Amino acid sequence: MASPSANAAQQGAAAADMARDSDLALNLISAGDVTGTTAAEVRARCRDHIRALLEPAQLYVNALADGRARDIAQATVEHAKKVAEDTGGDPEATLRLLAKSVSLLLRYAAHQRKPT
Repeated sequence: MASPSANAAQQGAAAADMARDSDLALNLISAGDVTGTTAAEVRARCRDHIRALLEPAQLYVNALADGRARDIAQATVEHAKKVAEDTGGDPEATLRLLAKSVSLLLRYAAHQRKPT
């Protein structure tokens, strides 16, 4: 069984990998390389990251007080899930939506893990 500090380190490393993939996706867009093998791999990883982040992000949303902030956060989580499930469309738009979804869900998940 891993220690709490080992789990925290693993979560931190995973979050760093997710953030790197989000940044890489945006860099690929800037470079105009949205249809190559690398872009396809990054899209797939971003979809996996979103799926992994849905539960901790939802826990964050559930902890918010009822109101506008919670409604927006809930809509963001639901939209990210739909983006991860959609495999068609414009490759550039899809890559951007995936990258931004990973970034937002990472923030929500990080807030959820912080001690209160």
